[in-house]
Formats: sequence, C-alpha cells, structure tokens
Amino acid sequence: MRRLLLKLPLLASGTALGLLTPARAQPSALVFGVITTTNVEETRAAWEPFFADMRPATGLDIQGQYPATYSEVIDALIANRAQLAWLSNKAALDCIEKANVEVFGQLVDSGGSPGYRSIIIVRRDSPLTSIDQLLAKPKTYGFAMGEVSSTSGHAMPSYALFVPRGIRPEDHFTPFVRGTHAQTLAAVLRGQVHAATYNTEEMQRLKAAQPARAASLRVLWESALIPKDPLLWRKDLPLSTRTRISSFLFGYGKTSGEKLRLKQMFDLAGFKPSTNQQLKFVLEIEDFKQRSEVLLDTRLSESQKNDRLLDLRDRYTRLARALQPASTLPP
Repeated sequence: MRRLLLKLPLLASGTALGLLTPARAQPSALVFGVITTTNVEETRAAWEPFFADMRPATGLDIQGQYPATYSEVIDALIANRAQLAWLSNKAALDCIEKANVEVFGQLVDSGGSPGYRSIIIVRRDSPLTSIDQLLAKPKTYGFAMGEVSSTSGHAMPSYALFVPRGIRPEDHFTPFVRGTHAQTLAAVLRGQVHAATYNTEEMQRLKAAQPARAASLRVLWESALIPKDPLLWRKDLPLSTRTRISSFLFGYGKTSGEKLRLKQMFDLAGFKPSTNQQLKFVLEIEDFKQRSEVLLDTRLSESQKNDRLLDLRDRYTRLARALQPASTLPP
C-alpha cells in the first residue's frame, strides 16, 4: 500500500456570442448542477437568487439543476446535459475519470474554514457510547451511510474506519441503508438505524436551523479534515465563457446583498480558484480502500487478486496524471 497514505493526517457559453467549438455548438443555456445534501426544494431556494445574479452579470443563460442524487449530476456532466457543477471531492474524482471536466474553483465558508469533517452520529439517548462498541458486534446495529460518491458519507469513513478493520458495512450492519445526508440524519432520528454518517457542515446548519434536533444527537466519531467541495466545468466550454464565469464567481460576495445570498447557500462566503490537484487526497483514499478490499476478499483467488490489483494500479496512474495541472484559469 502506498507510503503516501501513511503520511496523510487522519486527516459560458460560446453560443451567447454565436461561437462554435470545433466539434459542435455549445448548448444555448448552460446548466449548473448543484448536489442536494438536504432536499431539492431547499437547495433550489438557496441557489436560485445566486443564479439570478449570475445571468445578467455574465450575459450567459445559466440554469440551475438540482438532482436528488450525486450520480445524476455526474451523469449530466458526462452527457453534456450540464456544463458546470458543485460536487463533493469524491464525486468530482468519479466525474473526472469519466467526463471531459476539470476542477476550477472551491467553496469558501463564512468561517473561513479550509474544510469539514465526516462524522458518525447517534441519538443522544442511544446506548452506544463509542465507535468501538458500534463496530464490535456484527449484525447487531443498524447503520445509514452516505451515497457512494459522497466524500464524508462514504469515502472517508470507509478509509478511516471500515477498511482498516476489514469491515464491509453492507454485511456488518442490520439494517444497512444508503441515502443523502438528510436521509441518513432522518434514519437516526426516527430510530430506523442506530448510527449514521453525517458531516460537520451539515451539523452546523442543523444547529442554526433546528437547534432542538441538533441537540438530540451525539457525535460518536470524527474524521480528519476534508478539503472544501470543488466546482467543475466542462473543458470544451469556450475560453471566453470560462473567463466570464470565473470572473463573476471569484468576485462575488462584496455587496451586502451578495453576502446575504451566499450565507443562504449553506453558509458560504464565496469561491476561490482551485485545480484538479485538490482531489489528490481522495484519490489516495480511494486507492488504499480499493486495494485493501481486494486483499481482504476471500472469494478471490490469488491470481484474481493480482489481476484486480494491476487494474487498480493502472487506474491510479491514469487518474494521478489527470490530476496534474494541465491548464491555467482564464485571466
């Protein structure tokens, strides 16, 4: 396994100007996919005022899209049904592997934090008092886990908790369910499961919006710091379009009205430039997790394990190359 893992801290559109790409015209409207961490209605209400500012400022027809799952945003970028998106780090890596996209920006929260943490929560009246107690007895406790493309809901707890203990959550917990952060939270609160993945950003929002619900929870485990979520765009967007978008985003948040709209967008303060390199940590986590799962899989022969490990090495090399800076941001 890679030595680098041991060192990790546990831790717009040319059509607006009538321009065409060499292969095809860009869509008349640019779709901006926004991941839904709570529910579609709340996310739409938070982001639509921002897009209303973005359209006249850029001269681009930016339309928000609010799919219910991360995979829908990824699929939309791959199929060019969306040209920009806010995604988790893990979902961004999945997208870069499959689509002609790149990271160009990163969220900045109002507290100036460089990141957030994955957590595992239980109800305050739960008899569970430690993570070891939760993991000690297979088939004893119910668990709700985030979507497979979620960094805090899947990648980080898998890397830091389950893989080192040789645990497959799907087999270890009964019942085992997957969902958005809002769905895993609800599963714990209504007693469907004993524990669930969540993250510190969602917990802060819950404390502000619904303090009584937040007070009914207890944190059982907390991960190392996860970098703030990235913004992605398709690389086949014209340079003039990308310049307009980046100029708007990285300059947004100066007036009182803009600050208010950002605050409503999950307590943001703005955006800052970033690149694919911010995804290196999640590539290392994924590589470690997948290699470990192969090595621990008793259903595979040694020959099958070797073949699978070779495939994973090729994937790692390919993605590591993709994460190297290949272009600079538009001026």
